[in-house]
Amino acid sequence: MSNQQPEPRRIYESIAVPFAWLVFLALWLFYYASSFSILQNIGVVLISFAVAGVIEVLVWVPWAMRHADQG
Repeated sequence: MSNQQPEPRRIYESIAVPFAWLVFLALWLFYYASSFSILQNIGVVLISFAVAGVIEVLVWVPWAMRHADQG
């Protein structure tokens, strides 16, 4: 097993992304959801979840690729 620790910046970003997603979701539901149908709101939630996942992947894949040969 590798003892390489990730940079604190990556850890903070990994914590911030879900919080930002929840803030977006709360603002969306409070201000904008009433003007869209339930299926459109579900679509917004799913797409925003996918975007948050892509951001997490973009944060961690470079670190994982750099340390892949050490495993």
